[in-house]
Amino acid sequence: MTLALAVKPWWELAEQYGQPRTVMHHAAQSFPVPREQHEAYAFNIAAGKVLRESGVRAANGKTWALTIRLVEYIEPVTLRTRYALDFWTVTPGGKWYVADHDTRAVIEGVYEYAVHIEADRPSVPVDAERVGRGPVAYYDVTDVA
Repeated sequence: MTLALAVKPWWELAEQYGQPRTVMHHAAQSFPVPREQHEAYAFNIAAGKVLRESGVRAANGKTWALTIRLVEYIEPVTLRTRYALDFWTVTPGGKWYVADHDTRAVIEGVYEYAVHIEADRPSVPVDAERVGRGPVAYYDVTDVA
């Protein structure tokens, strides 16, 4: 038996709890978090507790080409628990970004959305039969149906 919870889309949760904060982004020039603090954030998020994860393995099968993670971590400035969406690709011209929020439900919604969008419009090269068939067909590891 599978338990499915009815959850609002992330944008409705954001209306209620506030927008997620962009912590780091591959293309953005300015952030709410100053660049000089990025290493501290990156360290704390990497050391945080992974709550959910989806990923696509690289062609060699040993490393990851793409990872999307929901992480509980300690924010290095306030020392409070926050939840982060940690998205990165390891391909030429790859992208990466981190968004966070103090309410887990908001980042849960963003995680689900990001996993589905990536499966529909891949940012890493994969076999054609994996695309457009949903997260289970696209990802090598996922917890999203």
